[in-house]
Amino acid sequence: MLKQEKQVNQHLIKWYAQNKRELPWRKLYKNNLPNPYYVFVSEYMLQQTTVNTVKERFIEFINYWPTLKKLATATEPQILKFWSGLGYYSRARNLLKATKIINKKFNSKIPNNYEDLILLPGIGDYTAKAILGIALNKSVMPLDANIERILLRLHAIDKPINKVKNILKDLGNKFISDKYSSNLIQSFMDYGSEICLPRNPKCDICGINIFCQSYKKNLQLKIPIKLKKKTIKPIKYTRAYVIVNEKNEILVRNRSSKGMLASMLEVPNDVWVKNKKSLITDQDMQQITTKLKSKGSFEYSFSHFDLEAEIFYGNVKKAKFLNGNWIKKSAYSNSRMPTVMKKIVELAV
Repeated sequence: MLKQEKQVNQHLIKWYAQNKRELPWRKLYKNNLPNPYYVFVSEYMLQQTTVNTVKERFIEFINYWPTLKKLATATEPQILKFWSGLGYYSRARNLLKATKIINKKFNSKIPNNYEDLILLPGIGDYTAKAILGIALNKSVMPLDANIERILLRLHAIDKPINKVKNILKDLGNKFISDKYSSNLIQSFMDYGSEICLPRNPKCDICGINIFCQSYKKNLQLKIPIKLKKKTIKPIKYTRAYVIVNEKNEILVRNRSSKGMLASMLEVPNDVWVKNKKSLITDQDMQQITTKLKSKGSFEYSFSHFDLEAEIFYGNVKKAKFLNGNWIKKSAYSNSRMPTVMKKIVELAV
């Protein structure tokens, strides 16, 4: 490690000791490291979700499943019900699959090497290194958005991140700590979220600005360089049907085990199509369409497309759907419906 990298590390670790964020998965134990299971769960939850959103839900999750062995007994419907509102439901499925593999192959202990971790569902290079470094103090440097931004600014790299990924890996490796990996990695992350901010970095109070080439060249507001995206998200269309019986229950069913929102609860709705004229009334609803009232349209944004749904509402006798599944109208907000379906029910009733 060069003198400059060593001095940066020393400052960040000292800063971290005084300013670290208090996060539930960071609680330290006798070995002065966090619970590997907590780190494992948190890294899945934090994929494409903010720390503030995850904090409270993480505590709830651990209350449900306090150990990896306990989580390994969970079913997919159970974890999907919990995951409602967090989005990106494939993370929940991958977490459960990985947990069951660890329970079976590794005696319920988080693997302590990169080769085993990287083979688990939902774990890529960053997540594997984050688990190894933070939970097990292994000498690695995972690159999240905060760490990448610090490296870009320190070296005044005025190119988009996706163009210099390999360069950043090499630069990150120069900061790897042999003894204090867990604290160092988290200090980089917190420094990026508190000091080296994306838009208005606090360079005036930054303790490593003497090493920062961007600061010296007055480029800190221009780096990182972002590629301008001009893509417009496509729109898909559906009609959703909120059917309530005389017992104040809502008609629901399970989505397909594959595709968007797989296996989750939904109200009946037409197959999602790109052309509104291609909509075909859902088979279960064809017999009662004349009894339904339109409640207007609703648009929901997914990561890769927007969904426009026209919502219909109707009251029917429970006997009309003898084989139907029903949930209490008062309980839908706590069901394993995804957020989009809860919004549809909310607008209808």
